[in-house]
Amino acid sequence: MRFASISRVLRDTLPLPTLLCVSALLQVSHAQEQLDLFDDDVPIVLSASRLIQPLSSSPASITLIDAEMIRLSGARTIVDILRLVPGFQIGRLVNGNPTATYNGTSERYNPRLQLIVDGRPTYVPLYGGIPWSELPVALTDIERVEVTRAPNAATFGPNSFSAVVSIVTRAPAARSGWLANTEAGGNEFRTGTLSYHGARKNAHYRVTLQSERDEGFSNVPDKERSKLASVRSHWQINPVDRLAVDIGGIQGGHTELDSIVQENDLVGYTDTNNAYAQIILERARAVDDAIRLQYYYNYFDIKDDKTTTFNLQDITGEPEHAGLTIEAPVNRDSRSTRHELEVQRTRRLNTDHRIVFGGALRQDSVKGRFLFNDSRTRYVSTQRLFAHSEYNINPDWLFNSGLMVENNSLSNVSASPRLSLTHRYAPGHHFRLGFSRGTRTPLLLEEEGEVRLEYLLSTGDRVTDLFIVNNGSIKRETIDVVDIGYYHNNPRRNLSIDAKLSYHNMEQLIGTKLLDEADGDTFDQVARSYRNRFNYSFSSAELQIDHKPTKNSLVRAAYAYTFGEDSTLGPRGLLPRNTLTLFGGVGLRNDISLSSEFYYTSNWIWDDVRDKSRLNRLDLRIEKRFRLARLKASIAFQAELDLGGTVDYLKRNRIDNQYFARLQIELP
Repeated sequence: MRFASISRVLRDTLPLPTLLCVSALLQVSHAQEQLDLFDDDVPIVLSASRLIQPLSSSPASITLIDAEMIRLSGARTIVDILRLVPGFQIGRLVNGNPTATYNGTSERYNPRLQLIVDGRPTYVPLYGGIPWSELPVALTDIERVEVTRAPNAATFGPNSFSAVVSIVTRAPAARSGWLANTEAGGNEFRTGTLSYHGARKNAHYRVTLQSERDEGFSNVPDKERSKLASVRSHWQINPVDRLAVDIGGIQGGHTELDSIVQENDLVGYTDTNNAYAQIILERARAVDDAIRLQYYYNYFDIKDDKTTTFNLQDITGEPEHAGLTIEAPVNRDSRSTRHELEVQRTRRLNTDHRIVFGGALRQDSVKGRFLFNDSRTRYVSTQRLFAHSEYNINPDWLFNSGLMVENNSLSNVSASPRLSLTHRYAPGHHFRLGFSRGTRTPLLLEEEGEVRLEYLLSTGDRVTDLFIVNNGSIKRETIDVVDIGYYHNNPRRNLSIDAKLSYHNMEQLIGTKLLDEADGDTFDQVARSYRNRFNYSFSSAELQIDHKPTKNSLVRAAYAYTFGEDSTLGPRGLLPRNTLTLFGGVGLRNDISLSSEFYYTSNWIWDDVRDKSRLNRLDLRIEKRFRLARLKASIAFQAELDLGGTVDYLKRNRIDNQYFARLQIELP
């Protein structure tokens, strides 16, 4: 591995000042350190500790997915990329409401997974979780994805509970000219993306527009629509200072099928808006001597106001209710905002010791009568301090430590530590012993939610139906993970192996509990309240193998096995025993490439339904690239084939074999 090759890996993802620091870091004067970096310490990761580190020095197991693997996989949405990561499960209650989880124990609005895009969190405080269908990020703009497969609250704060997904989009300077991408296929899926990379003096910019529509499952009316626009700009003020300004938004909508009876839907088509603005000022004066100031704003809203009429007998089953109807007006209009200011300082104390530290101020607001039974705007303020240290004890031992201290207006002060000790056993062989703690702050919905509906009977009577009752204070969730990891990288054979054995202990997990009595419920006396209900523990074993047998081929095997569930978790079936992904791609003559993925996940249950999910799928893809003068283009065809037994969230959702075609054109 030559220095120029390492530089090519990094140049499209790092700002110039940071890239200069990395280049200098790779040219350290110690011959032994230099040999280690070149022979077994690539690739480089950016998100595990806020320090630029070789993957072998990371305090946790990390899966990397680059733009080439995304292209060869044929992923059509961001959430589908995560199928390439050991231990991840993807589900769709309806097509427009996908979710992802690491090692199960989740439901449709998974609040225990953090997604970071170019340094900004995408988790929204309204219902919790990540709005996967309404993320203002185009798939064609993604340069790489880093998935930290462990709690990472010490780095990214609360809600970095089970894992953290960090997306790095392509730098504006990494490309020039136009890119157009369009794809169509199964069940009227249509998408079109147009982006332009330009430059003016010391500034580079990228503009992206995208439109998408999808009719979802063929037997369910679960359509999805979205229109996206984003602008990312970088201005190199001088050799050490950079200003970045990103703005974007997506106007979307999807169908949520929360049925009160099978043939009617209580919640129909939901319009959403998700917009952000991000400003970063960065100064990098020398190797590991940088300061970064970031401001981030997010606005997210839901618009869903309608009245549905039901037959009362269909709901109660009582003959005396024959002919009676009930009108259910549902107004789910709500919105949330986030303001966050963060400062980060990176320093090298000496040749063996680097640190990064900083702090952040955040204010979230949430408003929605449906959620709280009033029109008041509620606020949550958060203050955070964080620090991470990387210390080379000697050439054979590396010690990483980190700590996040947070004060939250809902749940007061908490601390999230992380420790890891890495032993460089031999060139290319690294063993790691690690501990990490994650926390999840309760949502305002969980802390103060009061969900009720007023129904009008055809007799003229009004009744009240309580869904969620506010029942007191909720404590924060915690997870402690101890893992033993092994990482091997052999650049000469283009082979890397990442294996780990982990023990997970989760406490005070929040869930709803059915109330024995619901005062004020004059409809069905069925209501729930949020409580700290569960303590879970289990173990897992994971293996990821990446290999390039030839210059034009790539293979990945990703496997996870869970075991040792406690007596509470085991009977609930929330963990899949086996999760397996096999991926392979090869480039042939005449600019033709073939790729394939096999996905298998054994039975598990999403926590808000009782149906058992299962995945057994084979994807096949062929792509042809060609040039016409200055124009570069590619056309691809893909098949997604069910191998039998697949259940996506609900047995109701019909799984069909689907076929897609994609055309991409680049013009400088």
